[in-house]
Amino acid sequence: MTAQAHGIAALLGSRDVLQLEETDSALQRAAAGRNWDGPVYVATPQLLGAYRITAAQVSPDADILTMRPGLAGLTRMRLQYGVYKSGPAGPGSPCPPGACLANPVIQEVSTLPSGTSAPNTVLTAHAVRQLHLTVSTAGWLIQAPAAPTASQISAAQHAAAAAGLTVESRDSVPASAEILSTATAFAILLALGILAMTVGLLRSETASTRRTLTAVGASGPARRAIVAATAGALALTGAVVGAVAGYVAATGFFRTSQLDSLSSLTSVPVTNLLLILVGMPLIAVLGGLLLAGREPGLIGRRPLD
Repeated sequence: MTAQAHGIAALLGSRDVLQLEETDSALQRAAAGRNWDGPVYVATPQLLGAYRITAAQVSPDADILTMRPGLAGLTRMRLQYGVYKSGPAGPGSPCPPGACLANPVIQEVSTLPSGTSAPNTVLTAHAVRQLHLTVSTAGWLIQAPAAPTASQISAAQHAAAAAGLTVESRDSVPASAEILSTATAFAILLALGILAMTVGLLRSETASTRRTLTAVGASGPARRAIVAATAGALALTGAVVGAVAGYVAATGFFRTSQLDSLSSLTSVPVTNLLLILVGMPLIAVLGGLLLAGREPGLIGRRPLD
């Protein structure tokens, strides 16, 4: 089967074949609310080396490595193995010694790959030795130099079927990080558009005041600074109110859906929040400085209504 896996990789134009190992174990959660499901592979030296994870990056007492945000913070987790692998994991269910490890040490490692079938959650060598688990081959991960074509996928599927194997290709559905970044960019653009209309409305309503400022000698930079300060203050207020409202709404949702609110809310998208709370007000200030209107005309008389 290993030879067949390398043959399938050749059909895809790849020599990058990583053998995936697994044990007779399953990671489950004995609590109501959000559960976790998915394969738990073994963090072999080959797998760690493929994703440039050094031994120094792995905690000596870690049982599980994962790239899934928030998984390390979930409570009442358990690693079940052997005949107890598919045993009960509901609230109050037993965790017998020798078949279940309660509250395994889970370490988040962001360099592990994402994807439901990728080795995003792996069992460390420390856990394999401690629990005396038996390791077996689970499959092979083939990474092609480019996205495979439909004909290449079809040829790989036929070759796999002839060898008694199955092939699963990664779909084009964007990852959660891509969705979050796109949503952040769209939200900032939408907020800036609304902000521009608001500032324009304020400027039209305060036209007489700007004429007065011009008449008493206010310079162009001073008038631009007023517009920039107004835009920045409005943007900062909107960003703070939006962030607080989102946090309150998320807290209420986690409570009503019986999810682990504490661990779920610890996975904060810091970069995206900084872009909204800091980047958007800065863009608003720069836009106000650069795009503020020219000196108003007809300053000598009051405009007719």
